[in-house]
Amino acid sequence: MNSGVMIRALSIPEYRQSRVHGYQVEIDPSSRAWTGGIYDEARRGWLYDLRHNEAARNAFKHGEWNKLHIEAIGNSIRTWLNGVPCANLVDAMTAEGFIGLQVHSRKESGIQVRWRNIRILDLGTTNEFPQKIKGHTPGWIYP
Repeated sequence: MNSGVMIRALSIPEYRQSRVHGYQVEIDPSSRAWTGGIYDEARRGWLYDLRHNEAARNAFKHGEWNKLHIEAIGNSIRTWLNGVPCANLVDAMTAEGFIGLQVHSRKESGIQVRWRNIRILDLGTTNEFPQKIKGHTPGWIYP
């Protein structure tokens, strides 16, 4: 079922009557397969789709647990799906906000979206990134 993880999300009365908006890392089990892409919910739409990233589109494991890694540092947002690089976005529109788990409403019954082992690491303003952050992905260019 299509869903997502909101990061740096906002809900303020001045914006469309408190509508939640901001960056959403997509969970897309459809044939389009854009899990790990970045959508700007209720604002600009797709910022980083996966139409040109075949490896990322093939990384989703239907019917199994998938590991989605999201990294937001400064104006950089990067995502990985099951260890495969997906999105590498530089965007300075929203620097902070809340994290939310999004589930789209469906008419069909019995469909589930589940999360487990959610971990949040506050990287703060460290200058040690990425060398001292366990699990960083070699081969990507870091600022």
